[in-house]
Amino acid sequence: MKSLRDLILGALAILYAFFLIVFVKDIGAAAENSVKGCLEVMIPSLYAFMVISGFIVSSNLYAVLGKPFGLISRYIFRIPEEYFSVFLIGSIGGYPVGAKLLAELYKENKIDRETAERMLSYCYLAGPAFICSIAGVKLFSSLKTGLVIFASVFCANMILGAIKGIGRSVPERSSKKAEPDLSMERLIDSVYSGAKGMLTICAIIVFFSSIICILDKLNIIKAIALFISKITYLDYPDSVASVRAFIEISNITQLTAGNSRLIPVAAALLSFGGICVTLQVKGFVSGVLSTKCFYFNRIISSIISYFLCKIFIIVSGADAVLVSAPEKYVYRHNSLIPSVFLLIMTILLLLNISIAKRKNL
Repeated sequence: MKSLRDLILGALAILYAFFLIVFVKDIGAAAENSVKGCLEVMIPSLYAFMVISGFIVSSNLYAVLGKPFGLISRYIFRIPEEYFSVFLIGSIGGYPVGAKLLAELYKENKIDRETAERMLSYCYLAGPAFICSIAGVKLFSSLKTGLVIFASVFCANMILGAIKGIGRSVPERSSKKAEPDLSMERLIDSVYSGAKGMLTICAIIVFFSSIICILDKLNIIKAIALFISKITYLDYPDSVASVRAFIEISNITQLTAGNSRLIPVAAALLSFGGICVTLQVKGFVSGVLSTKCFYFNRIISSIISYFLCKIFIIVSGADAVLVSAPEKYVYRHNSLIPSVFLLIMTILLLLNISIAKRKNL
């Protein structure tokens, strides 16, 4: 079985290299657009959270932040109260932040493997800033709709967390006094770690842009979309956009703008996060935590998010807002902020490499 898998992977790698040559111009354009997306969206929205999440773990602040939510943590999620902060930060910071936190906690022997792998299933969300700006304002021209989508995914994760806690005993209240270490050394280490993690995320996004480009040129995405459009209520263009978003979530903006029927679809896609993001999670926990249940649980969460969103739309009247909302798109060109972020990250990474070399010498 292993030899067959290796043979298939080897053949795919050769095919990929072949198509890189055949479609070099289109793949180059796709990579350029993905780099631009990383500079304008991913780095400004994620980098700071990557840094602060690492600092919260290394400084033991996570144990303090989770205490006010002790009842929810212990009786609903059935996890020690100090770990609830991981769920909150993972829900606000962005998709891979929760996985990064759990992996770092496990590496530092601050959480057991079973609890970390259980939490990995629901400590995963795009964050309100990303959802409200990309899905809410840009796609549906409504902040309220973005909040409805975020609430749907967040509540789906809450439900999933409660389900994962069924049958487990209520943890005892922690008697250990939290002693945060807010030293500058901890902060600098977190900056280095965040920079490396952010560069990894951007590299995977750029790589997947080439995959999507090849699948587009081979008409594979179109064939899948045609099948989906025949068995669902989605139009063909929205089916194409959904398939692309399933692979790389930023493509969700290609859905038809202002179509209220697509709000639950957007919620389901954002709940799953796309294959590209799930591989980012795999990268952060590889060799540390298992992701065997993670993928299945994300599909379950997507289904829950879809139906919760339908309910929330009826309750909130988000679809009525779309009918009257004017389409407003804000484009920002030549912003210096992303470039500054990238420059800082590059300098920090080079410093980190230099320090590591000196230690080896």
